[in-house]
Amino acid sequence: MKILFLVPPESRRSQARLRIQPFAQAGLRAGLDITCREIPRRWYARYCFFSRLPRVDVLVVHRQTLSCFELGMLRRLCSTLVYDVADAAWTLPAGEFRTGRGSMDQALLERRFGQMCRGVDLCLADNRLIAKKILNYQDMVRTIHTPIDVECYRPGTGGKQGGVPLVGWIGLPGEEKLLEGTMDSLAAHGGGIQFSFLSAKPYAGPGHEYAMWSNWKKEDEPSRIQAMDIGLVIHGDDEYSRAGSNVEVLRYMAAGVAVVASDTGSNAAVIDHGIDGFLVREGGDWERYVVRLARDPELRRNMTETARRKVVDGHSLEKISPRLWDALGA
Repeated sequence: MKILFLVPPESRRSQARLRIQPFAQAGLRAGLDITCREIPRRWYARYCFFSRLPRVDVLVVHRQTLSCFELGMLRRLCSTLVYDVADAAWTLPAGEFRTGRGSMDQALLERRFGQMCRGVDLCLADNRLIAKKILNYQDMVRTIHTPIDVECYRPGTGGKQGGVPLVGWIGLPGEEKLLEGTMDSLAAHGGGIQFSFLSAKPYAGPGHEYAMWSNWKKEDEPSRIQAMDIGLVIHGDDEYSRAGSNVEVLRYMAAGVAVVASDTGSNAAVIDHGIDGFLVREGGDWERYVVRLARDPELRRNMTETARRKVVDGHSLEKISPRLWDALGA
C-alpha cells in the first residue's frame, strides 16, 4: 500500500513535525511505502505541485484547507482521501483575528474547514473535541491521538548541573501575553526559582531579570525541555485553545518535567490532577502549584515518574501508530 502525507508549509502551528513526521518514520520502519510532501504556499506553485503528484492508495492531507478544485485533483490520485486535524483548524487564537474582521475571518475558516471535511472519505481527529466538530460535516471520523516519541523526549539533565529549580515555557508568537499574566505572580519568587523561555521573541515582561530566553529551534527543543524541572502550559479560554492538542503537556511528561497546565480542553484528559501534574483552574493556582513543586523535589520526582509511565504506556509512538495504520486500512 502506498500512503502519501501532504503537510502545510513549514509552520509551528501545524502539528506535522510532532504528528506526521513520527508517524511516517514509524511506518517506514514497519515496511510501509510512505512519502511526505510539503504543500507550496502560492497558488500557481500549488497547481504544479498537485498536477505532478503520483497515484497512491491513501492520500492524507494534514490540517491544510484546499479549494474544491484542488480537492478534485487529489481525488483522482487516490482510492482513499483523508483529512487529518490535530488542532482547531476552523478558527484562530482569540488575539489573531484582525480588528473589525473577526466574524468574517471566523466564517471563512469555518466554511473552508467544512468543505474539507465533506470532501474526503475519512477524517482523523487528535481528540474528542475536534472529532465532535468534524461530525457536523462528516460521519466517518476516527480519533487518533498525536503520539510522543519517547526516545526523543526522555528524562535527562539537558546540560543543567544542579542549582535552583528551573521553570520553563515554550510559546508560539502571540502567546507572550498569556505568559506575562502568569509571571505577574511568579516573578516575586525569582532568585529562588529560575525561568527558561523558548519563543520567537525575547521576553521582557514581569520577572525578565530572572529569565533565560532562547529562540525556539526544533533541534534544541528536547534538550531544553530536559533542563527544566517544571513546565508551564498556558492556554486561553477560547475555542482554539480548548480544542488544541495536548502534545505540549505530553512532551513535558515524557521528558521527566513536572507539568502545571491550564485546565482547558484536552489537558484535563491526560493529567490526573495532583498525581502526574497540576491543572490550573484559577489565577492563584499558578503560583501555588509552581512554588509547591519548586520546594518539594520528592513530589516532583514522584509526579514525573508517574507521568513518564503514563506516556510510555498509552501515548507513545509505538502504541499509537498501529491505530493509524488500522484506520487507513494499511
